[in-house]
Amino acid sequence: MKLIFSLIMAISGWLPGLGDEPAIPEEIEKIDLNLTDNEYAMTFFALDQGDAAIIQGKDSTILINTGPATASAELKAWLTLYDVKKIDAVILTKTAENLPDIVADYDVTRVIAGKKMQEDVSSVLSDFPEVEINSWSLEQSKEMVMDGIEISVVHENDTEGSELDLSIKIQDKQLLYLTSSSEELKNKLMKLDASGIHLIKAPIKGLSFDVAKHLDPQAVILYERYEKKAEKEMIQKFHELWIEVFNTAEQGTVTAKFTENNHEIFPIKNFVHTKN
Repeated sequence: MKLIFSLIMAISGWLPGLGDEPAIPEEIEKIDLNLTDNEYAMTFFALDQGDAAIIQGKDSTILINTGPATASAELKAWLTLYDVKKIDAVILTKTAENLPDIVADYDVTRVIAGKKMQEDVSSVLSDFPEVEINSWSLEQSKEMVMDGIEISVVHENDTEGSELDLSIKIQDKQLLYLTSSSEELKNKLMKLDASGIHLIKAPIKGLSFDVAKHLDPQAVILYERYEKKAEKEMIQKFHELWIEVFNTAEQGTVTAKFTENNHEIFPIKNFVHTKN
């Protein structure tokens, strides 16, 4: 009999790590986030390569990035686990190889990308004329992509395929979803108001110690293995600043759940469990 796991706050257990194929136990049917009105969740998937995340409300889902084509099966397995049957919009902060596949399988009606990606996106979605394609840039004003969720562009890296770095406001909690890594981005982040940053997702090279110290988030989510001594020392310094560090490459998929009063961040392996 398949199981449905209810993710409220403190269930403990184990989920195997992902390898070349989705390593999700067959007995797990889905993860139920128990989202009610005015509650949201953002999940950062542990893909073997690349990165992808979803923002979920009670009745809506937004996908940020799709990972590389080689991770398509993995991504779909995670979406199934989170009971995602339809995706309202896909936001691309970098080039997506498997976009048509995701659009077709999840009835996507809107795709958002950087200005320099718009032509490529239009080309790969030529068989989907019903899909609305929008471009975002630094000039783009803040947009309410879902009731209670506002997204804006904080940086656009024109040298790397128009990568976008985003500010995501979920109710009164601010997150940064960083894709690029450059001195220009670092300078912009050092000028941001640090009073309301709760969570930062970033490549390890995109978040320096100085930036982390200035923004002082409650948690940082990384998605690359850090094997160099300097990188490990930087993570240790984050801990010394009382910044919690999650790395999907080491700890697996991470979900942050936001209610009106607070938020909680959990690696999925900490509260998905199977029966003996």
